[in-house]
Amino acid sequence: MLLSLAVAGVIVACSDAGGVDPDAIPVAQKLAVWMALDSAFRHDTTLDPAFTGDSGLYALMSTLVIPFVDRASRIAVGGDTTRAVGIEFDIDATQGGTHVVSNLTAILAWRGYDSTSRTIDTVFFLLGSGRAPVTDSLWSRFTLDTAGTSTGFVIHQKTDSTVTKWLSRGGHLRTTTSQYGSTQGRATFNVSRGMLNGEFTITAKLVPDSTTTVTSALDFGSGARAIKVKIRGTLP
Repeated sequence: MLLSLAVAGVIVACSDAGGVDPDAIPVAQKLAVWMALDSAFRHDTTLDPAFTGDSGLYALMSTLVIPFVDRASRIAVGGDTTRAVGIEFDIDATQGGTHVVSNLTAILAWRGYDSTSRTIDTVFFLLGSGRAPVTDSLWSRFTLDTAGTSTGFVIHQKTDSTVTKWLSRGGHLRTTTSQYGSTQGRATFNVSRGMLNGEFTITAKLVPDSTTTVTSALDFGSGARAIKVKIRGTLP
């Protein structure tokens, strides 16, 4: 509920994509990333319903994130370039007499954008408990209320836009530090931009039948572009 209410406040945060910053995400590439995520999560009935569906956490996060994720760091991995952005949520608010304190970290990364088909070869999406510093183990359940646990996905999008996804069975998410600049938005809901440092490794099995396994890693210890969503005060 708090995240859904945050939409009204965060949506006013202006986007400054389109400048000369080399980390700016082209509009078509950004759309391809979210199409891959939507195809993987929006209507999936095999994953935790608290995360999927039109009212799950993914849908709420995508509504919050899309307006202002317009930068993603370029990180060289072998002969490929992976783009990565961190997202930290800082919630300390009261609604209906209930005080809610929640912190979580999301890492979104991708590589292999095809400008002809406007698809993304591989997308990584990890969710961890807490904000930097975070040291979480990856597993298959979505339980952000348990410190030390994270969930991760690897998504492959074919050039015909169909997707295949793998759910984490091992690995870790570690973040060390984060730092942000001035805020945009309202006093109750605001967004700030900055950097997040860390790394992850993921071993994941195919959903739903777990017949294949993929393994990958990303080191963003030198910093990746990041945003922080902050929710404070008493909400209606």
